[in-house]
Amino acid sequence: MNKWHNRFSVEEYVFGKEPNAFVVEAEHLISRGKVLCIAEGEGRNSVYLATKGHDVTAWDYAPSGIEKIKNLAAERGVGVKTELSDLTEVEWEEEKWDAIVHIFGHFPKPLFDRTMAGIQRSLKPGGLYVSELYTKEQLKYGTGGPGDLELLCDPKALLEKFDRYFVKHFFIGEEERIEGHGHTGLAHVVQSVFQKR
Repeated sequence: MNKWHNRFSVEEYVFGKEPNAFVVEAEHLISRGKVLCIAEGEGRNSVYLATKGHDVTAWDYAPSGIEKIKNLAAERGVGVKTELSDLTEVEWEEEKWDAIVHIFGHFPKPLFDRTMAGIQRSLKPGGLYVSELYTKEQLKYGTGGPGDLELLCDPKALLEKFDRYFVKHFFIGEEERIEGHGHTGLAHVVQSVFQKR
């Protein structure tokens, strides 16, 4: 089994049960349609979006994460569709999603490139890519995220990937994040909301 399955195979929610603060901030921008949360982990963001009336699907690579998503959704009294998905193999359907939410999912460059291309293919016109990722500066903070510089996000590369999209929001800088034991303290992040033209 993969490392994320092992990491999530504990009773506690490693990153907590409450949504990422930027997801809460950006939720009002997301239309009431089909929302996909990728690398969703234990479900805190997908479940939150479902409580706001969105039709949410959550993808994760860890069977234990999928089970925790289901449990959290049941606890909050909402429905979230779950799919065990390996982003190295997943097929991105054309123009399927009204929004794709990507929070602290960090990948090696080939997978990052594949995922960004898939997101662009799979968003409907007018659809949103909503993300908060750790920048390469995050290594100095040590408050969460991968310890490998190559897995951290280069904001310039992200802008270049979405250069044909309308930029509704883009921020690089420090934010306080208290998300379970996994993300705790001052962090350096890049936030984006890009709209497909």
